[in-house]
Amino acid sequence: MQRWQVTVQGSIIPESLPASELFDHLPVFLEQVIAALRADAAGDSQDVPEEIKTATTHGEQRLRLGFSLDAVVREYGAMQDAILSIARDGGVEITARETQLVFDAIVNGIASAVSEYARQRDAELHRQHNEHIAFLAHELRNPLGSAAMALTLLEQRGFVPAEERATVALRNSLAKIRELVDHALEEARVASGVELKTEQITIGRIFEGLEVATAADADARGVELVFKIESDVELQIERRLIHSAFSNVVRNAIKFTHPAGRVEVRSRLEGQRLVVEVEDCCGGLPPGSVERAFAPFVRLGTNQPQKGFGLGLAIAKQAIDAHGGTLRLQDLPGKGCIFIFELQVSNPPA
Repeated sequence: MQRWQVTVQGSIIPESLPASELFDHLPVFLEQVIAALRADAAGDSQDVPEEIKTATTHGEQRLRLGFSLDAVVREYGAMQDAILSIARDGGVEITARETQLVFDAIVNGIASAVSEYARQRDAELHRQHNEHIAFLAHELRNPLGSAAMALTLLEQRGFVPAEERATVALRNSLAKIRELVDHALEEARVASGVELKTEQITIGRIFEGLEVATAADADARGVELVFKIESDVELQIERRLIHSAFSNVVRNAIKFTHPAGRVEVRSRLEGQRLVVEVEDCCGGLPPGSVERAFAPFVRLGTNQPQKGFGLGLAIAKQAIDAHGGTLRLQDLPGKGCIFIFELQVSNPPA
C-alpha cells in the first residue's frame, strides 16, 4: 500500500487527500488478492470472484469524492504494478499462474468499481434531470393558471367571443400545455424515487373513484364503460399514483375504442397478486406497437387524430413499477387490446 501510495498520490489522486480516504477499501481488496495467491499455492485452486464487493463500494466512494472514471481505472493498474514490482525487488520468481491471478483480481476489481461508479453517476444525473424538469414544470403552472383564468374572465365579461375560432384555439392550447406540465410533474416525481405515501385501500374504492373520473369521457364518446370486481381485496398503495395510472389507461382505452364500443375494467385475485385488466375495442394495434407502447411520446391507435403527448402510458407504467407491480399490453388483432396490471395484495383472503 505504501508503494501504491507513492505512485498515485499527487498524480492519479490529489496529494491533499487524507490517507484514510485515499486507501478506502483497497487494503481489504489487497487481502483478497493475497488470499487467492495463498490458496493457489496450497493447491486449493480457486478463481477470483467476478464481482468484488469491496471494489464496488470503492467505486461509489470515488464518485462521491469527485474522481474521474479514468482515475479509478488507473489506480487499480497502479496496484498491480506495486504488487509485481515489490515481488521483483525481493527476488521473488513470479509464475505465470500467479501473474494471471493478480491480473484477474485487478481486472475484476476495475470492473466492479467502474460499474458501480457509472451506475451511481447515472442515477445522480437522472435525479438532477428530474429535479430540473420538476422545477420548470412547477414554475410554469402559476403563469399558466393565471392565463387560463384571465381568458375565462374575458369570456365571461364579453371582451372576447367564447366561440370565436381564435378563442377556442387559445383555450385548447392552454389546456394542452397544462396537460403537458401536469404529466411532467407526475413523471418527475415518480422517476425521482421519492418514498411513497401509502395507505390501505380496497380495489372497490379505487374503482369507484375511477368510474366517477372517466364516466363523462365514455358518455362523450358513446362508449359503454363496465367495471367488474371478482374479489374486493386491500392494497397498500399511494392512492393518487395508482388512480392516475388506472385513469390514464382507461381514458386511453375510451379514446381509441370505436363509438358504441365497450371498455371493460375487471379485477381478479391470483395468489398474492391482484390482476386488473382494461380491455377495449380499438380494433387492434399496428405492428410493433406492443413493444414500444410504454415509451414516452409514443401514441397508439389509428382510429383517432393524434391528440395528446403520448406520456400517459409511460407515466402509468412508472407508477406501477414504483409499487413493485407490472403493467403489460396484450394485442387482440381485429378486436382491441388488454392492458394488464399486477399489484401485490396486502391481506389476501384465506
